[in-house]
Amino acid sequence: MLEKDIENLIAQHPSDFFPKENFKLLGQQYTLKNRRIDILFEDTYGRYIIVEVKRGILSREASGQIIEYYGLLKEDNPDKSIELVLCANIIPNERRMFLENVGIDCKELSVSLITDIAKKNNYIFLDDEDDRKEIQKLNEIKNEINSINNDEINVWIFQANPKDYDILNALSDENIGNNIHWGIRRHKNKIKNGNIGLIWMSGNEAGIYAVTLITSDPEFTDEYPQEQKYWLNSEKGIKKLLRVKMLVIKRLLNNPIFRNDLKNIKGLEHLSILRNAQGTNFPVKKLEWKIISNLIDDKYKK
Repeated sequence: MLEKDIENLIAQHPSDFFPKENFKLLGQQYTLKNRRIDILFEDTYGRYIIVEVKRGILSREASGQIIEYYGLLKEDNPDKSIELVLCANIIPNERRMFLENVGIDCKELSVSLITDIAKKNNYIFLDDEDDRKEIQKLNEIKNEINSINNDEINVWIFQANPKDYDILNALSDENIGNNIHWGIRRHKNKIKNGNIGLIWMSGNEAGIYAVTLITSDPEFTDEYPQEQKYWLNSEKGIKKLLRVKMLVIKRLLNNPIFRNDLKNIKGLEHLSILRNAQGTNFPVKKLEWKIISNLIDDKYKK
């Protein structure tokens, strides 16, 4: 999903995100002295509500931006009461505590909440087009792996901790595109060019968010500049590590396969990341991959 999708849904269906508030939309991308407020509402008490939307992790810069909007709006409307709301998929606790202490409300919008509201209102995500080339490529790789008659691991889960790395925005960055890189800390002699990678985000909404084709054997490299900026802890991003190159062949950002669903499926009881989620790289057995690949097929049909 794009940041614009989240903004559209809030503007069009405020009662789904702010129950009982009875917000009235005054403008989306509301122009104010050469600045654009994402959403401007008015409530039943006549107060203005400035809502700013950020995909992924709420950044430090977001508070400065919304405070600037407050100042500009207050200058034109000195007698109006103005409330500020920052929305993001993930809001670190320490950032929430600071912002709410200075009068800025924080609203965490989980991926599942956004997708549920989109389904309820028949909203089609702007980036959710049926790409036949993606489907064809994924099916070719699935068939090739499924035809291998041995116990060699050919599918791997690569885990991202959203408190360390803003994976949702990294997967949607046009400058990164479909070519991403991932650190290898375990199984360095087994992960190979031509294997499948499943991008997993940990946390409250843990699950599979993308499918990739591994396009290199592990090699020692620095983090790539386009991806460096998504490390929240810059020291972790600058280390030279064993990394593989991967080609994203399907994003599931608008409809992830959540951990809570996987753990209830017969045949996935011993999936490595469900048994012990500590680590970066996890093997997926052949029968487990067949079950997961069928779930991915179902996602395509929705």
